[in-house]
Amino acid sequence: MGMVALSGLFALSLAGCAASSTESSAVPGSPEQTQAAPQAVEQADAQKDQQAGEQAAQGGAVTAESADEATAEQEAANPAALQIVDSGWFAADNGMVDFAVKVQNPNKTVEAVDPVIEVVGKDDAGNVIFDETIETPGVLPDSTYYYSYVAGSTASKGTDSTTSAKPATVDFAIKTPEGSWQATGQKLADVYAVADGGAADTEFGAKEFTGTVTASEQLDGADQSRVDVILLDKDGKIEGGYFKIVDTEPGQAADYDIYAVGAPEFASYAVYASPWAEEAAE
Repeated sequence: MGMVALSGLFALSLAGCAASSTESSAVPGSPEQTQAAPQAVEQADAQKDQQAGEQAAQGGAVTAESADEATAEQEAANPAALQIVDSGWFAADNGMVDFAVKVQNPNKTVEAVDPVIEVVGKDDAGNVIFDETIETPGVLPDSTYYYSYVAGSTASKGTDSTTSAKPATVDFAIKTPEGSWQATGQKLADVYAVADGGAADTEFGAKEFTGTVTASEQLDGADQSRVDVILLDKDGKIEGGYFKIVDTEPGQAADYDIYAVGAPEFASYAVYASPWAEEAAE
């Protein structure tokens, strides 16, 4: 009996020591726990911040890429129409009309491949005396073009039956045939550099505009460029224009000389260049 009692007391003593040891190792506020807890929290917060930053960066890239893809898909399915934002014209003695238009393509990813400009001339009574469509080169996305042409060859004759009737008003519209849009990454901006050589009067009464044009790259596969001299009034609005096609190679300056016959009085002028594919000239 005595041995049994002593054994029981010894077992209880060991159990008490074990319990005391386990509890002391988990006592809140012990030096070990006080040092380890903030370090663990800081590491966890740092990992969370890093993960959040990586996810945000990946999410931003995905969002921008998705937005670009969405824009391309939307424009391919339903491109915005080309816009004529300024125009001007004047009639020659024979009734023909020299005109110029400023055209913008508001789309970011698609080119208008075969747009046509409709020119409608009317007399003082509002009667149509000519209605012509003129094919133009493609208009690259997010780009502004200047085109000058001549219209009125189909105008009805004047009272003497030898000259065309002069219009009182001329209206312009530009249209792109259905299916004539294509995706491209090319844009017109910063491709052409024009060195204006000035304007001079010629012996036969015309104005001669000279200078050089340089293309930094080849656009639309064109090895030619059109140079447009746009005549402007005192407010910077278009009065009319003249153009010429010149051969250009990337990085090499090409001379141009444009003769303006019967040009009206103008306050200033500007010279612009754009690609001209061979098929567009035919």
